[in-house]
Amino acid sequence: MSQVAAGSITPEEGAARLASLEAPATAQQQSAPPVAAAVGVRQVEVTTRFGNTEIIGDPSVAFAVADGPHSARQDGDTMYIEQSPITDGTSFEFNRPYARINIPGFNFNRKLTVRMNPALALRTKVQAGNLTIEGVKGPVTTEVQAGNCVVSGFAGPVKLSVAAGNIDATGRLDGGESSIRCQMGEVKVRLDRTSSVRINAHTRMGEVETNGVKDNTVGSGAGVLNIDCLMGNVRLDVV
Repeated sequence: MSQVAAGSITPEEGAARLASLEAPATAQQQSAPPVAAAVGVRQVEVTTRFGNTEIIGDPSVAFAVADGPHSARQDGDTMYIEQSPITDGTSFEFNRPYARINIPGFNFNRKLTVRMNPALALRTKVQAGNLTIEGVKGPVTTEVQAGNCVVSGFAGPVKLSVAAGNIDATGRLDGGESSIRCQMGEVKVRLDRTSSVRINAHTRMGEVETNGVKDNTVGSGAGVLNIDCLMGNVRLDVV
């Protein structure tokens, strides 16, 4: 507009330049996935804070795709995805006379959905929130510091750790080394009766309950499951 006023360009040229600035993104840009991993990813690590996250094993995905409030990066063969409903512009406002708290930039209800190839290894950390994992067949490692985690359909070795929260897991073990560590929470695991695993359980001030297990073994005992319970509760059912 300043160039038109100065007479260096015509009004028609100015209008054309403004139109080009306001032009919508190309179809390729609009259809691009929110996050896609680069070549060489063998493991996905997801950290969730103050929100809800869902991870789905999807064989149509080469590596991993995420949709929702997150940041992502790749380091070596690992893709890191961090979920948080808190943005850089988050602030706290206390409004009187009703003492209402307003937190711009914070949206607890926004959900992060991650679709990943089910054969990849998965590591997750729940710092405060809810996490569901469905249909991931590779090794699964999850650490719950405070929150809830539901794992369904696992088929590889699992490492479940809870400091103060709950883990509910359902799946099958037939090899490798798996572990359950419970400090001050609750862990419930339902193993498919076709599993093959030896169970070593240790407890200090907590409680470990196993149902459907004979001589600490399920099936032929090809795999190993170590259970360590400090002050919480661990229940394992063979179904």
